[in-house]
Amino acid sequence: MTLKKSSITLPSMTPGSQRSISVLRFGKAGARPKVYMQAAIHANEMPGTMAMHHLMPLLSEADKKGLIQGEIILVPTVNPIGQAQLVGNSHAGRYNLLSYENFNRNWIDLSDAVAERVGKKLGADTEANVRSIRKAAQDSLKALQPLNELSTLRVEVQKLSCDADFVLDLHCDIYATLHLFGAKNDVATGTLSSLAADLGVEATMYNEPYPKALTFSGVNSALWARLAEQFPQANIPQACMSVTVEMRSQHDVSDALGQSDAQNLYRWLVRQGVVGGKAAPLKKLKAAPAPMSGMDVGYSTCTGFLVFHLKPGAKVKKGQAICDVIDPANPNGLKGRTTFKSQTDGVLFSRRFDGYLSWPGQVMYRICGPKPLPHRIGATGLDD
Repeated sequence: MTLKKSSITLPSMTPGSQRSISVLRFGKAGARPKVYMQAAIHANEMPGTMAMHHLMPLLSEADKKGLIQGEIILVPTVNPIGQAQLVGNSHAGRYNLLSYENFNRNWIDLSDAVAERVGKKLGADTEANVRSIRKAAQDSLKALQPLNELSTLRVEVQKLSCDADFVLDLHCDIYATLHLFGAKNDVATGTLSSLAADLGVEATMYNEPYPKALTFSGVNSALWARLAEQFPQANIPQACMSVTVEMRSQHDVSDALGQSDAQNLYRWLVRQGVVGGKAAPLKKLKAAPAPMSGMDVGYSTCTGFLVFHLKPGAKVKKGQAICDVIDPANPNGLKGRTTFKSQTDGVLFSRRFDGYLSWPGQVMYRICGPKPLPHRIGATGLDD
């Protein structure tokens, strides 16, 4: 067996307390393809952890049979800081309560550091470039001296992922259907669509040309695209497909869903040659990848409480009513409502709960549309 379990110890922030991150490795270190997969960076988003709970026995069995041909690193709960944030009998796992940072922002853009180390050496040899960039990324991270718990978490976790061929960051939304975010560079190769089809994703969106926000999946993907822009004379491929997989809703944690997701992830690993065997026929893609600029984000313009007309996964038309914000003190019935309508044809893939408080600027819903919207060009929609 090649399964190894280890832990990353984070620095203590208060006397008498210290946290660690559990890391599981399958296969041989350095083997290709390498897959890095993590869950619960937003620590109250557990569907991905449940999927890994059911995936790990499948990988252990494959490991016993000698089927793991690449390297697989799994981190089922990557954020022990957020896991510990229990406030007023509720789990507040999205923001660091010490700094108010979103745990999935401010990851490390390594492109400048890598460029300084190896930029002048990059040339026509694609494989040599990939090796040099991966080593420079690791060396750049090793040179950092993080001061606290969160910065140490970021550095140590990126050491695990920065040289991977595939990075999957498993999240979920408040109330949503299965969807994912990737980079345009992975659309042309078909790798993004293959993952979406194997997982049964309802909506796939890509950044143009690559993720700009410093999310975890974004920095792993954008490293290659940024270097390719900076050194156009060199052959620099998109050597890492890094995606954010939104595994439905926060309440969608069950053995049935976990088993299904694990089987889908395992089939994808076989299809990519990470695990030996013959993958089942690729499922039909439910919806073609769409640009992030085609994503209609419904921002509230008033205060009140929400009531929706549609559930996640519904196909909508431009001009169709999605939700109302109700002024609870308005005595005029329907006149006390403000209706918000879709600005595109597409799929309503994410929304708030009925009865949720609404305030100006709040994101109420998101719709995946096939064509860029004029007011969305250059926007990400990744509101905290």
